[in-house]
Amino acid sequence: MHTRAKESKMRRWTRFSVVLLFMMVVINPVAQSADEQTSGSAVATSAYPNHPIVLVAPFPPGHATDIENRKIAPLLAEALGQPVTVENWTGKDGTVALEKMAHVAPDGYTLILHGINGLAIAPYVMKVGYDPIGDFAPIIQEVSPLPLVLLAHPGLPVSSVQELIAYGRSNPGKLNAGSFGVPTNVHVALVLFNRITGLKIPHTVYPGAQIMEDLMAGKFQLMFNFPVAAERYVKSGRLKALAVTGNNRSVRLPDVPTFAEAGIAGMDIMAWQGFLAPAGTPPEIVAKLNAELVKTFISLNNKEGFKVRREAGTPEEFAAFIKAEHARWGKFLKDEGIRLE
Repeated sequence: MHTRAKESKMRRWTRFSVVLLFMMVVINPVAQSADEQTSGSAVATSAYPNHPIVLVAPFPPGHATDIENRKIAPLLAEALGQPVTVENWTGKDGTVALEKMAHVAPDGYTLILHGINGLAIAPYVMKVGYDPIGDFAPIIQEVSPLPLVLLAHPGLPVSSVQELIAYGRSNPGKLNAGSFGVPTNVHVALVLFNRITGLKIPHTVYPGAQIMEDLMAGKFQLMFNFPVAAERYVKSGRLKALAVTGNNRSVRLPDVPTFAEAGIAGMDIMAWQGFLAPAGTPPEIVAKLNAELVKTFISLNNKEGFKVRREAGTPEEFAAFIKAEHARWGKFLKDEGIRLE
């Protein structure tokens, strides 16, 4: 009896030893591999950057995002000690670039400059292949929210927003507007203006490079655009500027009143953009890029006399701003029932 108990105990000890040996053989390499991966990631982060960086512009050469990227690239290259190039990933009103960015390696070597159109408007009016909140790591807001200006053909018999509203109500169906397309803040500004004033001004989509020429030619009478794009036409008398959105006048068009000054409240849609990396980019890399871009923005602000006021905020501030804009304009677009045809 005693002998059988002793043999049973030995068998149990043998089985335990085999299981323990198996765990050491199988699990230890897995833990070692995880440690190696963590160590490798830390090394990669500390060595960043060690090869060229790409700045993505979601629109063709000559667009504001392309121009801004090409201003920033050489300064960032000098700061980081690596070449920085610009690539144009175009298509679907700027959303193709975001769709591609959602699948780029999160290593800090591919960044995109995008804004309200792709992050707060397009996801609500068209089918997109990305999550504007979950698929990206915000780095820094590149441009402070900028106003849009309401432009009019010089032959339109109005010289103020109030005169425009009176004309539109007295001449239903005679006003037409141009825009860059449904998933843009330029179009949303027109929809907001219609809602506030009760007008029903329709819009037609025109090619970006041709839209100002078509407005001056009288193919339509109105459009919202950026002050930087309108400045030379307004100052030469080829177009009228009736009002700007937001709370402050544009530094480029200081004589043009805000909508609030013109007696129209609620016209506060603004243009904004910033740099993002793919989700999962190491926080250390995001912090490094943020710090270097802050320096770059300060340099450009000083060089250009603050005509474009660039931001110097944190990644967390930009992330919160995107979420707020996404929620705000999403509700507005849903309420208006706006969808891309």
